[in-house]
Amino acid sequence: MNASDTRLALVIIDVQKGMFDFPGIGPINKTGLLSNIQVLIERAREAAYPIIYIKHKGGPDHPFSKSADGHDIAAEIAPQPGDHIVLKSECGVFTNTELESLLQDLSIRHLVICGMQTEFCVDTAIRTAADRGYGVVVASGAHATFDSERLSARQIAEHHEAVWAQTFGSVQTYDEIKFGEVIDAPA
Repeated sequence: MNASDTRLALVIIDVQKGMFDFPGIGPINKTGLLSNIQVLIERAREAAYPIIYIKHKGGPDHPFSKSADGHDIAAEIAPQPGDHIVLKSECGVFTNTELESLLQDLSIRHLVICGMQTEFCVDTAIRTAADRGYGVVVASGAHATFDSERLSARQIAEHHEAVWAQTFGSVQTYDEIKFGEVIDAPA
């Protein structure tokens, strides 16, 4: 597929300041993650594809409450005029949000997905998007999580990428994804 036969959007999930300073949880390679997402943003902008930021909004005492500093999207990948921001309060990006209507308004049928956290919001977004008939490309190297008690962040990412590639879409490294060229995202 190419730009002439489909509409594609870049979806960036929960890459908010608070994810890098989450209380009691180990570090994420912030520089590497943000650098890889910047590559995707630049390519999407060059090809004139929409960029959709998903922001988690938490309750009053949550690090992602609207009044908390952690609510803001990381400055290194901050939205620009014309980008879209969708607020969510659940793990699912489609649950009680405006995402579905935005995608319909923009005639989007394929999504390149990146962001945080791999096994929670990113995984839920990928599975739900595929279930709703969207073609999905997962940007390997542009999603992240924390080590758990049983698995490292790397093991979590590798496991999820294997599952996603088998059933829910394709997995391509962030540097392989070229907006405006053929992207393998079965719908």
